[in-house]
Amino acid sequence: MAVAGLTVCALVTACPAGADVTARPLSGHGYRLEPPATPDPEAEVAELQRQVNELHDNWDNLTPAQRQQRLAQLQQQATTVSNDVQDLPPAQRPGVELRLLQTTLALFDLVRKAQGPNQPCYFPACLPGL
Repeated sequence: MAVAGLTVCALVTACPAGADVTARPLSGHGYRLEPPATPDPEAEVAELQRQVNELHDNWDNLTPAQRQQRLAQLQQQATTVSNDVQDLPPAQRPGVELRLLQTTLALFDLVRKAQGPNQPCYFPACLPGL
């Protein structure tokens, strides 16, 4: 499958472009460029929470590789969401931070669950003496 995709890409890039192609006139419908939507930290936390719960619910149906992949994605997403939460006005931040903390703890539990007893520790909380 990958070889077929690479072959198609090679053929497309190797084929000469048609010199007789003319540009189409604009149809009169212009699209205004809008700035990207600003992130909604509350919605991002809710989505992260949903995905962490979904991973927890489907844990036994996933292979270890699938678990690790989802955990890595969720950890990266949690970092992004945490940064976005810091941009909230101070009055809105406590409630959203609480939900994010709960979600982060649930994610931490899944990471600990993924680490077998013979695997190295990645978090300071699982180091001896802490």
